[in-house]
Amino acid sequence: MKRGFLKTDKAKNALGKECLLESDRSPPGGKKMATPKQEPEFVPTENQSAEDKPNSSKQLPQDPFVHADLNITPFTDLHRLPPCIASKYKNKRRAVFCGWPRDPNGKPLGLPGSNIHGKETPNGFLSWGATLYDFYYVRAIPHVENLLDMTSGSRIAAAVRVLGETDVAADELAWADQEADPYEVPVADPGELIQSSELRMSIGIYNKFSAVDEVRTRTTAKDDSNSTKHPPNDGNSRAEVNRNDAPWNGIASVLMLDRPLSSPFHPSHYPQPWPFIPFSCPKTLLQKRIPLHLLPETLYVHDPYDLLSVSESTLDYPQPEATTPWLEKPPKVHQYKLKLISSARNTVKKARKEAKEEARKEARVLHVYRFMPTEEERTRGEPAYEVPLPTKPPALRRVEEAHLYLSPAGELGTGHHSVVYNAEFELPRDLFLEPQICSTCVFEELQKETRKLKKSGKWKTMLQAAGCERPPESEAEGSPDENYEIPVPPDPNEEFDAEQITVIQRTPCNSKGSPPPPEVTPYVFRVHCPDIQWQNPKAPCTHVTHRIRPHPRTAMFQVVAKLSVQHDAHLEREARNYQSFPDHFFQHWNGYNLVRPLHGPVPVHALVPQFYGYYIPKDIPVPTASSDEDESDRPYLSPILLLENCGVPVVPSKLSKDDREECVSLLLRFNNADWLHDSVAERNFLVQRGPPTMWPLERTITDQLSFRLIDFGRSRLVEDPEDFEFLMAKDKAMKLFKMMFGLFE
Repeated sequence: MKRGFLKTDKAKNALGKECLLESDRSPPGGKKMATPKQEPEFVPTENQSAEDKPNSSKQLPQDPFVHADLNITPFTDLHRLPPCIASKYKNKRRAVFCGWPRDPNGKPLGLPGSNIHGKETPNGFLSWGATLYDFYYVRAIPHVENLLDMTSGSRIAAAVRVLGETDVAADELAWADQEADPYEVPVADPGELIQSSELRMSIGIYNKFSAVDEVRTRTTAKDDSNSTKHPPNDGNSRAEVNRNDAPWNGIASVLMLDRPLSSPFHPSHYPQPWPFIPFSCPKTLLQKRIPLHLLPETLYVHDPYDLLSVSESTLDYPQPEATTPWLEKPPKVHQYKLKLISSARNTVKKARKEAKEEARKEARVLHVYRFMPTEEERTRGEPAYEVPLPTKPPALRRVEEAHLYLSPAGELGTGHHSVVYNAEFELPRDLFLEPQICSTCVFEELQKETRKLKKSGKWKTMLQAAGCERPPESEAEGSPDENYEIPVPPDPNEEFDAEQITVIQRTPCNSKGSPPPPEVTPYVFRVHCPDIQWQNPKAPCTHVTHRIRPHPRTAMFQVVAKLSVQHDAHLEREARNYQSFPDHFFQHWNGYNLVRPLHGPVPVHALVPQFYGYYIPKDIPVPTASSDEDESDRPYLSPILLLENCGVPVVPSKLSKDDREECVSLLLRFNNADWLHDSVAERNFLVQRGPPTMWPLERTITDQLSFRLIDFGRSRLVEDPEDFEFLMAKDKAMKLFKMMFGLFE
């Protein structure tokens, strides 16, 4: 085939069998790659040229990449440059290398300023491709050899179809038609990360950091008999102190003992070895976006080191590491409240209304487990059993409280107006994990009820009424129990709009494999089991203890807490901006964008850190004439901006050209949404290993970097997208990362 697409016989045969080129090649839903129409390849003789091809229109010289032998196979990584191209780019990993042929007598393509669209993400950029093989050089005017444009295959395909130019690039059109659609890529599931962390903690790996004295003492005694009198190093202590005279607060320094029993933060909901000393063991990074209506309304800030009282001296001089361990500091907790702008409050109101309606609909669906009989049970005349499940606990529609822990050990850096800390953020576990029910427990309860039915003698009556074959007499155990009453449904007065039946095929214990599904039995009995329960976090059933141990009703995460000095408005403006940013600023999308004036495709990851709330102190007393202290005597408490931890500031000289292009693309995407950053500097571009869409273990071994733009205290919307300030910001970013304007490289 021409232009290097699927040129090998092996690739053609594989494609003919509908073999997918790559998982990303097919859009969601499993759409197969179709075989494009082929023409016999013309091989010129010694005295011929490509222009001598019979029955073809005259082809103008193409750029050299058009005819490169890309040799695509089912094993080709479509997110890397092909070897024949990579050798031309030294250390570059992303570039446009395909060419789209044009009819030399064709009309101008007219893409700039046109309403022709291909596949796009919500960020407004017209050139999006699922892989590097989905971008092309194309002649905007066919007979003008050097007038090249770069754009996506889906957009070119739409344009040439408008012109009726579909025969010249049949292969490219077929390839573009099978391109995957853009979709939002979720970050690593925090629910699974929570369960993995809980399993590590429950088996005792971090017991020496437990805030429970008996757990910690018992563990340290095994390690060193002389260490039982000394608390563990919790990351807040650099020097040893005399602990004989120090007060010991134990678990009270971590938990609030006055929380109501209904709160997931009540001390009774923490099985040993929980809770752990803050900043003593690894915490999961919180990188999933939390909708505004699920941000905690009240934040209890544990600040034994008085870090909330930010002053100018805090910014001018680095804070020394704490010399007193957390457990020896007197508990100090401040209550904060969530502050949202008016548009965000309207969004919250609308989202809660929708969540309430969704919960109402979900409550009217009866969930049922249907247990199919084994082959042996079918021969005995056993029917299939349906067990209605108890009402599922409703999903959270609002989060009333969360807890934040601050320590000097978490300081990340200071700026002109603010100081930033790594903080530990404790949230209700139900925010990330749905309630679970054990199918084995349900089946065991079913067996108990059927035994009672058989023993009562009502079982035979039920079978006869259904016209079902009577089971052997041995099924009845003992004398009939005339006092047995059939359980009523769990919600006898509840009317359901629909039923959702989950069919469970049971396999005998001595089976050597999965047998073929049995024929559907004509008899289905519904048995109500009143003792079925959803999993209890403190006491999960024995069937799941290999993967789920007793755990608290909360989960601890690592986030960034940004504080500011008194009378500074930057932090509040930044919080307002985060609430005003469009959704696509926070979203990770598959594929790549071409962002002018950059020459290479760049990933479409999140642009800014996730926003986890802006909190201000609650109920600060107002001084009165009779008060002995005035405003200057009360300690200042900084507002708190909670954000995702996105890494460390970049060092442009240590980045590859691809990475520098990606950094510049962040600012260009920001500007494209009519936002002006107004503080372009190295410190405001962060880098971390691997994107948040990877699992933590993958991120430790990947060489891929991901970037984020931060610090929006000066940012603002600009009405005129051609504003001179935009041009200056773009120029500054291009110079900062040593990128070039002008001709393609």
